[in-house]
Amino acid sequence: MIAELLQRFAQTEELAADGPAIARRRRGFLFMGLGIAAVLVVGGLTTPSFLTLENLLVVIRAASITGIIALGMSYITISGNLFALSAEELAILAACIFAFLMRDGYGLAIALTATLIFAGASGAIQGGVMSLGGDPIITTLAFGALFRGLASLVSDNKNILLGTKAAEWLGTGRPLGVPTQSWAFVILTLVAWFVLQRTRFGRQLILIGANRLAAKASGLRVGQASIVALTLFGVCCGLAGVFAAAQFGLAVANLFSGLTIDVIAAVLVGGIPLRGGQGLPIQAALGAVFIALLQNFMLLHSFTTGERMFVIGSLVALATVGFHLLQKRRG
Repeated sequence: MIAELLQRFAQTEELAADGPAIARRRRGFLFMGLGIAAVLVVGGLTTPSFLTLENLLVVIRAASITGIIALGMSYITISGNLFALSAEELAILAACIFAFLMRDGYGLAIALTATLIFAGASGAIQGGVMSLGGDPIITTLAFGALFRGLASLVSDNKNILLGTKAAEWLGTGRPLGVPTQSWAFVILTLVAWFVLQRTRFGRQLILIGANRLAAKASGLRVGQASIVALTLFGVCCGLAGVFAAAQFGLAVANLFSGLTIDVIAAVLVGGIPLRGGQGLPIQAALGAVFIALLQNFMLLHSFTTGERMFVIGSLVALATVGFHLLQKRRG
């Protein structure tokens, strides 16, 4: 029965792709492209250093950190579970664990593997709580506080220096002139697209997001899908934390500021609807590039932290209202 349902869903997607759905997706890519182009043009005209190679590399690195987590977040949003509000805290905790293990001489392979396993397990636990009926917002908010506390304990609110250059290539390396983080970002974007569009799990995730009750009635394991989605999200947070720790050569409990709202903005501004059941990972990736460019533009124009948060928060609010009005218009 499940196979039949998935086949029917795939046929529906193919039909939709020939109609309004593909047109909406193309408009979304067009608007996102215009937004990125607008920031580049305005930034280039108002700030001579904005379009320099060195500054663009800074933007690319920032977009990669935000984007890697946004890819993980896209699994959650597309599955109909809104957002995980623990992104920043889990990434910080992962960075602290990675730095702690590197400092104590465990080596890159063990430190990286242990960090990603821990981050994935942390995501899976959140997914397990949600599968038992826990509200996504409350659950991830609570776990975010827990992760923040653990990060403070691990770091003792002090800098944890890696103490070795073994991981330096992860943070500051430039294979073929492109930052290592950016290569990982591109590869993960392609992997995320393949998972959602070409695998049975991806089809199930989209179907669950489109109609959770129908998915349950047809026998799909909705709870299990949530656990897997949150696990992937956790791994992405862990990887982002590792890249950040390797880039700065240290980790501390306040390593990031405003990362969660940047990730949410990337997903929403990228065009993935809150209601779930639609969207592509590349939309979140493009959203991350736009947010990174905008943040960099504001920094170069001496925007305060509060002003930058206001702008990003406004984008999230506008995107949310826009999706609501669009859904209401479609009936």
